[in-house]
Amino acid sequence: MKRAAFIIAILFMTSISFAAKYAGEFLEIGVGARALSMGGAMTAHVDDGSAFYWNPAGASYISGVRVSGMYADLWDGLANYSAAGVSLPVTGSVFSINWLRLGVPDIEMHPDYEEYLQRDPLLRYVVQDGDTTYYNSVQEYLLATHGAPDGFFSDGESAVFLTFSKPNSFTLDLGWSYFQVPMEMPIGASVKIINQKIGSTTGTGIGADFGMQFRFPLDLIVHEKWKAKFAYGFTWQDATRTAIDWGESNKDAIPPNFRSGISLRQKLPGKQNEILFSYDTEKRWGRTRHLGVEYSMANVLSLRGGYWGEDWTAGAGISIWQATVDYAYLSKEIGVTHRVSFSIRIR
Repeated sequence: MKRAAFIIAILFMTSISFAAKYAGEFLEIGVGARALSMGGAMTAHVDDGSAFYWNPAGASYISGVRVSGMYADLWDGLANYSAAGVSLPVTGSVFSINWLRLGVPDIEMHPDYEEYLQRDPLLRYVVQDGDTTYYNSVQEYLLATHGAPDGFFSDGESAVFLTFSKPNSFTLDLGWSYFQVPMEMPIGASVKIINQKIGSTTGTGIGADFGMQFRFPLDLIVHEKWKAKFAYGFTWQDATRTAIDWGESNKDAIPPNFRSGISLRQKLPGKQNEILFSYDTEKRWGRTRHLGVEYSMANVLSLRGGYWGEDWTAGAGISIWQATVDYAYLSKEIGVTHRVSFSIRIR
């Protein structure tokens, strides 16, 4: 019970008391079990339905019409977190629309105890089961009411992402024919519409993210037998300093976040076997480092692990026909969470 109360308090304070500093905190949870099992180190190489979140440029690698989603019960069911989206190739580019939602139901509502204690002593009483009890302290009030809440309210936070990405490629000529290197340089941008509702109070906002990736093969530069691909990527999240308007001139601003990362994808002996190493860093609330590794076998089974700051992550994925299912295990200080996501190509 203490642990449940502690988690609810954290969520509640994040949404209300510290809103000015941690506005839009639900957007920090992350999207996609593959990405989360790799510690969130995705900026340089993301190329699936979660790209709208990690780096919108990576969405340009999505082929066909693809539907993706994720669901998770957080902290023993105290909160639920879900995501759903669809990606569509459009005239050489990719457009996607995605929806995120964090819901915290049945949060207890308690009275202002200080206001109760300011009443006239003759009016400080509680009637329970026909018995009248007078109180002179918060402890006496809680004993008289058995700590029962006055009611319940819920916290619902959601965001819709509209993402546009475009692939670009060119040949980098360094002056010698041997050093003509084919480069991939996709770019992308997302516009996000945020809605937060705490009890009867509603806040809305709109913001934008921008991203880019650079990818090139190392066998043309280092050694012809080194069948590896190097990538660098960056994302400028909330570049417009997203403001959430709560009405009556009350606004909270989400500060910008610059994420950057590198990755190295190396082919291994065997049919379509490879290993991927990735590293990211971000600076929104202070520097946070992300580290991930993924081993893929025949484009069917993948094993993953990583670190998100000081917390470790792990997971696996399986791809059959046009469908992929991924699982992530996240070890956090306030409790372990599990995430499951899926992706299906429908055309």
